[in-house]
Amino acid sequence: MSAEITKVVNSIYEEDKNVVGVVVVDSSGLCLATYGGISEEAAGVIASIAAHGDHLLPASPTQSADVSPVVQVEAESLKITIRRTPLITLGIVTDTGERPRDVR
Repeated sequence: MSAEITKVVNSIYEEDKNVVGVVVVDSSGLCLATYGGISEEAAGVIASIAAHGDHLLPASPTQSADVSPVVQVEAESLKITIRRTPLITLGIVTDTGERPRDVR
C-alpha cells in the first residue's frame, strides 16, 4: 500500500503547485503517511473532521454510501481540504498565496 500512497501523493503535488503538505489516514484514524512537514498528530484531527462532515451532510438515498462531503478549513494563508473515501482520508494543505493585510 505504501507505493500506492506515494503514487497518489505525487499526483496531488503534480496537479497543484500550491500544495505544501498531505496527510493520509486509514479508516481507523491512524496515520499512514505525512508529507510536507505535517505532524502525525494531525491525522486524528483530520479523520475526526471528515467524520463530522459525514454527520453534517449525510448521504442522500440516491447517493452512493462511499460519497463523503469535502470539508475545507481556511486560515490566513493556508487551506486544508479534507476528503474521505472508503479506504482512506486525505488532508491536503495548500498555500492560498493570500497574506493578511496590515489594518491600522
